[in-house]
Amino acid sequence: MWDHRASENYRKFGTLPPHPYCTECGLVKNLSSEKPRSIGFYVNIITSLKEDYRMAKAQIRLMALDMKNYDIDDNYGMDRHQQEELFIKIVQKYANVPDWVLRRFF
Repeated sequence: MWDHRASENYRKFGTLPPHPYCTECGLVKNLSSEKPRSIGFYVNIITSLKEDYRMAKAQIRLMALDMKNYDIDDNYGMDRHQQEELFIKIVQKYANVPDWVLRRFF
């Protein structure tokens, strides 16, 4: 449940309106134009690199599990930049892939 009263305060008091936030957990809604990507996008990157960097199925599975555990496809809690940085850390945890190789897919 998002609280959108910020725009009302802006009209009344002339203050800078804060972003809408969840009234249940306090999470601030991401209003950026760069929307987060799905977990499938990142899994596709891994599978395209598996032969060049000799990744075993177990490594790929561990990377996918980490992405799921970190909730990388959370549309409200993470923006695209945070997703990309987390993805690079997860891949480098299990495989020896330089970050410039991963960044070229973004």
